[in-house]
Amino acid sequence: MSDTRRRAEPATPELRSLFDRIYAANKTNADLGRLLGLDGSQVTRIIKGTRQIQRHEWKRIEEWLGSAIPESHETGEVTVMPGLVPLYGWAGAASDERLTFAEQTLIGAVPRHPNQQNARGAFALRVSDESMAPRYEPGETVYVAPNQWPAREQDCVLVTHEGYGYLKRFVRRFDGVVTVRQLNPESELTFPVDDIAAMHAVVGRG
Repeated sequence: MSDTRRRAEPATPELRSLFDRIYAANKTNADLGRLLGLDGSQVTRIIKGTRQIQRHEWKRIEEWLGSAIPESHETGEVTVMPGLVPLYGWAGAASDERLTFAEQTLIGAVPRHPNQQNARGAFALRVSDESMAPRYEPGETVYVAPNQWPAREQDCVLVTHEGYGYLKRFVRRFDGVVTVRQLNPESELTFPVDDIAAMHAVVGRG
């Protein structure tokens, strides 16, 4: 097909294998975007290798393609049953305010939060730092609606293209810059929109 020749070449062998499988299944980049709740520019960044596919997204893709999760993306022996969502832990602190999000680890499954009922690919995260204390303490769980921009003053997980994650409170998006707030110590952080790979709204806690 002439359309195939115009497709951008995926940046890595792993991505080429993935998109070969997607196209072989007669699915498109737009289909992938709808599956993950991403717009066209974010899918393009995946192809170019500038936006990492997160572990919970790999799981959705593999289920979508009807195959097992590749060993390189296997997250453990936990089987997520109906009515439950996967619970991830952060891989580790990269600094006092950010954590490594791209390599988060599946540590279990928890009941789906009522606010996640209509959230595709919903998951939960175990809090591991004190930057949002006293609202969230280490060991607590937050429930996430993936790729959903938060409302003003709603908590969120902001993920950069470098793979760093920030559990913060959304303040504003203005003039190409996103501002979020942390509580401990209280401060505001700013990120150019182009540096953001994903925004996940926090819809519950437990």
